[in-house]
Amino acid sequence: MQLVKRKFSTVARVFTIGIFSAGLVAGVSSVPFAAESDLTADSGPTTSGGSVARKDALRKSASWSWPTVSIFEQHLLSFMDQRNTPSATRDVVQLAWNASNEQIKGPALLDRLLSACGIIEPRIAALNLQLSDPTGPTVYPRDLNWLTTDVPGWMQDTIRLACGRALAQRRLYDEALETLTGLELVQVCDPASLLFYRATCEHHLLKKKECLANVKLLLERESELPVRFTQLAQLMAADIEPLKSDSLDEIARLMNDVQRRLDLGRAGKKVRDVEDEIVKKLDKLIEDIENQMQQSQQQQQQSNGQKDQSQNKPMEDSQIAGGKGPGDVDQKKIGDRAGWGNLPPAQRQEALQRLTEELPSHYREVIEGYFRQLAKDNSR
Repeated sequence: MQLVKRKFSTVARVFTIGIFSAGLVAGVSSVPFAAESDLTADSGPTTSGGSVARKDALRKSASWSWPTVSIFEQHLLSFMDQRNTPSATRDVVQLAWNASNEQIKGPALLDRLLSACGIIEPRIAALNLQLSDPTGPTVYPRDLNWLTTDVPGWMQDTIRLACGRALAQRRLYDEALETLTGLELVQVCDPASLLFYRATCEHHLLKKKECLANVKLLLERESELPVRFTQLAQLMAADIEPLKSDSLDEIARLMNDVQRRLDLGRAGKKVRDVEDEIVKKLDKLIEDIENQMQQSQQQQQQSNGQKDQSQNKPMEDSQIAGGKGPGDVDQKKIGDRAGWGNLPPAQRQEALQRLTEELPSHYREVIEGYFRQLAKDNSR
């Protein structure tokens, strides 16, 4: 059996002819994409379920804790002292900080801290406007030359967390994960957002182990989280948990990731590497199917051979031979299979069914488009 050699140009043409129009984008990772509107609003109610005893048990078992709000209030006061902030500005900051008497935490604390810092530092105020505008230019912390020199470490972490959140909301998952890397749960003002957006990026980038680990950490304080954090974290875990390496499900998600990168104008080495990985994984799947079909054919031929031997066995003396015919024996048909393009249509359809039988129907269109292109290339 000789397998067809696939080249990168084949995949490039497959992508060009629009195999993703089969609905792959909507079908593979609809959970986080459908929740993009939820991700843009980081204030909201917390979960109300569970008894007091259950909440206390969760708090005791959690490996991370919420930061004390008063610590960041002291950070703000120290920052204003260092900058000799005028009394009028101090009053505005104090008024904004005390806008609510609630003991805030999570995304609410992150947003309030950013707002207060913006009153003190005009560059942070401008940054807040950029981060809140989904149609504006993308902000990368590495482009903020003043970040590492003009503001203290706690404020740097706060700004990096806000930038990582905004990048994730724009589906720039590689950049968001890079921005969030290095931030520590014990140091940031909002550890829940740090865990949630890390898990979101890892889910889209198929980093299964890391995603599940961060979701597990996040849900240690499930009853204290914003509802959307809890619900989306559970959905992400349920979605990525059954994912198997080299499965058609994984291949479809990789195709989806390539489409996302192309939509964002990313067409560099990373995209080409992912496309090459898709081809290799599809090659392996095809080879496995071809081997299974060959084994099935061999078993069928052996079964036919045993029947022929039984028919050609001399008759017992006490039996009366029956049946009519010239007595000719058909030669065994051993196919000359030079590759996928040479498979008979019936066998080709059977292989397609085996590949896609456990997946949603729209995946079939994606794979059929790929195989049609292979057949065309093989006939040239």
